[in-house]
Amino acid sequence: MKEFFDDYVQTVFGENAQAAFKFRQFERNYRRFFPARTDAPLLDIGIGRGEMLSSMKNWGFTNYRGVDISPSTVAFCSSLGLPCERVEDTVAWLREHPGSFDMITLLDVLEHVPKAGTIPFLTALRGALAPGGTLIVQVPNMQAPDSQLHRYNDFTHEAGFTENSLRQVLLTAGFSAVSLHGFEDSVAQTLREKVRLMLRPLYWRLVRLTRKLNGNLSPAILHPVFYAVAASGDTATAEEP
Repeated sequence: MKEFFDDYVQTVFGENAQAAFKFRQFERNYRRFFPARTDAPLLDIGIGRGEMLSSMKNWGFTNYRGVDISPSTVAFCSSLGLPCERVEDTVAWLREHPGSFDMITLLDVLEHVPKAGTIPFLTALRGALAPGGTLIVQVPNMQAPDSQLHRYNDFTHEAGFTENSLRQVLLTAGFSAVSLHGFEDSVAQTLREKVRLMLRPLYWRLVRLTRKLNGNLSPAILHPVFYAVAASGDTATAEEP
C-alpha cells in the first residue's frame, strides 16, 4: 500500500487545500471532549490535510503535534506551519512516547489498519496516553444505510466497524471507558440542510423498521460516520447515540 500513501493528498483528496467545513464539524463533534488546559499535550495521528491540527491551534492549544506515514500529507501540513512529522512505524513511535499525551485523535485511520495489527495499534495508543487521557477514534459506520459507499470509497481501507465491533477492539486493547457517538456532519443553516435534518429521522425510522421485519440487528447509530471516546480507566462502559 506504500505507493498509495506516498501521494495520498493528491490521489484521495484531489487538491492541496483544507476543507473549511471540517473545522465546523470538529467544533460541533469534538471540542467538548478536549482538555480544559490549553497547554495539555495533544497528538493527531493520520493528519490528512491538517484540519484537526488547525482546529487544535484555533482552539488555543499550544502543545500539539501530528504524525503520519504519508510524505505527501506531512509535506502539505508542514507547508501550513503545522507541527508534524513522518513516521515509518506508528506503533514503534507510540511505544517510544509512553504516557506522553492527554488526548490522541485518530480520525479515519483505524479502518486502514489490517486486522492483525488492530489490537497492537490500539494497545500502543493506550500506552502513549497519560493517566486519565482520552482517545477519540472516528471510523465509517458499517451499520449505517449504504455503508458500502464509505467502506469501499478508499482502496486502502482494510476493515469496517459497527458499534459492537469498535467497542470490542477498544475493550480488548485495555480501554475501560467507551462512549459511542454519531458524527454530525450537518453544520450549515441553509433551508436545504434544515429540510434534510427534518426528513432524516423519518428515513432512519424506516430503516429500523425494515431491519426489524427482517430479524436483523438494529444498532442505535445510523450516521454514515461515527466515533468512540475512550479512556484508560476503571469506569464502566456507556453508550450515547
